[in-house]
Amino acid sequence: MTRRLPALVLAAFAAVYLWQALAIPLDPWSASESVNARTLPIAYAVLLLLVAVGIGIRPTRSNETGSTGSALGWRRLASHGVVIVAFGVLIPLAGLWVSLGALLFACLLIAGERRPLVLVLAPLGTSVLAWLLIAVVLDVYIDPGLWFS
Repeated sequence: MTRRLPALVLAAFAAVYLWQALAIPLDPWSASESVNARTLPIAYAVLLLLVAVGIGIRPTRSNETGSTGSALGWRRLASHGVVIVAFGVLIPLAGLWVSLGALLFACLLIAGERRPLVLVLAPLGTSVLAWLLIAVVLDVYIDPGLWFS
């Protein structure tokens, strides 16, 4: 049962997320549109629920035990949760692109990556490429954050 606990927690989170996504208020002119403010959150919630079900129903391998490595897995999960919350707090201060780079760097460290080239280039490349695509190519304004404005 403890092996299925993360899947149940993820499914509960997905259900609450779906409930909140369905509660997003719509403007009268966008309510009749097929793509509106609810579309992407609902798609994310459904996909997250499908992932949770997939994780929950996968068969157990014979060499898996409930206690071996369990504390490390929960510690990594909690670390990722803390990093994601820090990402949300950092966005208004440092802006989206710096926060994204810091999030990716921290997640790579938590996941066990130790190659300096990967630790620097992956977050930096992702942030710069996303900035080029969104801010330069699509010309969408993204607030630079309090530290850079």
